[in-house]
Amino acid sequence: MLTKEEIIASFREIDARVAAAKAKAAPKPAQVKFDERCAEKPLDAVVRDAAIHNEAAAERLRQERMKEELAEASRARYQAVLDRHWQSMLDAQREQRAFREAWDYSPVERFEREWRR
Repeated sequence: MLTKEEIIASFREIDARVAAAKAKAAPKPAQVKFDERCAEKPLDAVVRDAAIHNEAAAERLRQERMKEELAEASRARYQAVLDRHWQSMLDAQREQRAFREAWDYSPVERFEREWRR
């Protein structure tokens, strides 16, 4: 069995470990990290790496824009085909109605049909 002093000492140890862990967990600011990386390399190497990264990012963005433009063009082309077919269907229905009305020989049926509209 532990004595009172031993229990208090173990709690102090635990408190010290927790305080040390909290102190270590504080992240460094981005500027400090950047300065540390730059201190390890010569300035021209840092600039070259940044330029390569920027070129790669610009190329990736250009590729994404091209894919989006192609997808939009494909959707527009498909929509144009749908619109053309839809309009031809409406035109055919209109012609069919006009044909039926032109050859309608029963004035009573025609009157009743127009009266219901």
